[in-house]
Amino acid sequence: MINRYSLVDDESGLTIGKSLDLIGLTGNRIETVGDEDFHKVTLVHFRYNDEFVAHSKEKKISVNNIEITILDHEEKPIGSYYFVLREPLSYNRFTEFNEVLTQFKLVGDLSQVATEESLLIWNMRRKPLAKTNEWVGLSPKQRIGWLEVARLYRGTQLHSQERQNGIYHMDGTNIEDSASFYCALGEAINGPGGYYGFNLDSLSDCFCGGFGAIAPFRIVLQNVDHERCSNEGYFQQLKEVLADGSVTLVFS
Repeated sequence: MINRYSLVDDESGLTIGKSLDLIGLTGNRIETVGDEDFHKVTLVHFRYNDEFVAHSKEKKISVNNIEITILDHEEKPIGSYYFVLREPLSYNRFTEFNEVLTQFKLVGDLSQVATEESLLIWNMRRKPLAKTNEWVGLSPKQRIGWLEVARLYRGTQLHSQERQNGIYHMDGTNIEDSASFYCALGEAINGPGGYYGFNLDSLSDCFCGGFGAIAPFRIVLQNVDHERCSNEGYFQQLKEVLADGSVTLVFS
């Protein structure tokens, strides 16, 4: 069976192990210790990584912070959520490593919890997206989850292809609100499932570089009702942010 999650030690970068499934990434599982509440994440059918076990036999390891990593259909990492452990996990040459743990529990703090909608999208993204607009049939909440995953997904920031003065053609057929605009914009610039902001502040950050296109550049918005968009409040604010960032919006 294919593992869907892994744990990575933030300090050493070593993969601690992999699991078939997990519970609690949405922050819905709480464990109270004294008068404090902590997130509880449980990995199901967890197996320690052989390299990590061998390293622990040679050198004492203390794990304080962990990346809970989502794996694709080839068990390669595609995104992660940061987890701060309440107490360190300690390993040494005397540690007994069970071959498979039915449940492996983590107690601490998720720096960002995943939404139910984003977990659905992560499952969609375990295989590469072959075409754009796969977000079109999603609900408004699921589209927000789509943007969360697009932001966290590894490999969508095309650093090697960054350029100024580019021209990006954006299909406005399915733009209904702010979230759908950013879904379409991310794909226009970075291809299927691509990311280029999820609100006005993050959009401004993208202009500076690191996300596939550096201002100044041009967006050609096609198949959209210019008059209708002009009456949308979020669209008015959007045009101001684009103009301030030296991005030209052209209706076609």
